[in-house]
Amino acid sequence: MNRARKSRKTNGPIVLTILLLVVIGVGLFGIHRWQRQQDERAAELAAAAEAEEDYLGKRLVLTVDGEDYALRSDLDTYLIIGLDKFTDTLSDPSYHTNNQQADFLFLMVVDKTAKSYTAIHLNRDAMTEIQRLGMSGKKIGTFTGQLALSHTFGSGEKDSCRNTVLAVSRYLLDVPVEHYFSLTMDAIPMLNDLVGGVTVHIDDDFSAIDPSLEQGKDVRLKGQQALTFVRSRHHVDDGSNLSRMNRQREYVRGLYEQITKLLQESDSFARSLASHLADFSVSDLTTTDLANLADQLKDYRFAGIRTIAGEAKLGEKYIEFYTDEDALQSLVLDLFFQKAKA
Repeated sequence: MNRARKSRKTNGPIVLTILLLVVIGVGLFGIHRWQRQQDERAAELAAAAEAEEDYLGKRLVLTVDGEDYALRSDLDTYLIIGLDKFTDTLSDPSYHTNNQQADFLFLMVVDKTAKSYTAIHLNRDAMTEIQRLGMSGKKIGTFTGQLALSHTFGSGEKDSCRNTVLAVSRYLLDVPVEHYFSLTMDAIPMLNDLVGGVTVHIDDDFSAIDPSLEQGKDVRLKGQQALTFVRSRHHVDDGSNLSRMNRQREYVRGLYEQITKLLQESDSFARSLASHLADFSVSDLTTTDLANLADQLKDYRFAGIRTIAGEAKLGEKYIEFYTDEDALQSLVLDLFFQKAKA
């Protein structure tokens, strides 16, 4: 009996010690895991902050022929990104990439002094410097590629949009690009029908894709027809992006007219439009911000759509667009700068 009692007395402290070590071990593991999660989150936030600082643009002065031009302070810029979306899955998680290319790129430049706004239609095949992103959004270098590829780095959400904005800013000689709004192409049928359809002239031969888009006819696009019209590239005439860009500009003009008409007719249409697009979009702007912007622009003059000249060439696998540097500088100077005061 005494030996049993003695054994229990001896084993008691040992068991308590083991339990204490287990608790401490689990606690330390939990703390370590928590700390690692905090470090990873901090790294993500730091990467996002660094990317945000980058995409706002760096250039404040542009020197041309010995003359200094200062960046205008009365402009707001919004990048509209149309995504060619096939699936939500990441194509290469180890490099933090996705398969959503920026097939449609419009930079809207709002002139608050003139109360007007201009759209720059950027060629998705334009060759420019693009930043690679690794895990947690970490920068892992740059390469020269098609502007559309900039969105493929990141999760497909805000980090990919920021990377696209940065690429556009660099392409446009480092002018600030302040806000972004991405929209998956599958939203086009919904948007088209929301405004009652858009009428376009069919210049290209769509017979191999959609015979209802009869060449030489004016067609009021409905649902899927709108997506076919703005997105199709292969098996349509010469299959070039330049041809598709012409169709996209025509569609945007028609869409603009329809939206403007509805904004004038209804005070609630701006919020309805923003609400309908919410499930298809990623933006640094809230639904209220977008609705307020729409309200603002209905009182502004649309100054038209600008493009940048260049030459399309066949690369190793794909078409590459090489920008006319003089044309690029001329456009940037005209829209973003004014002669610096002596």
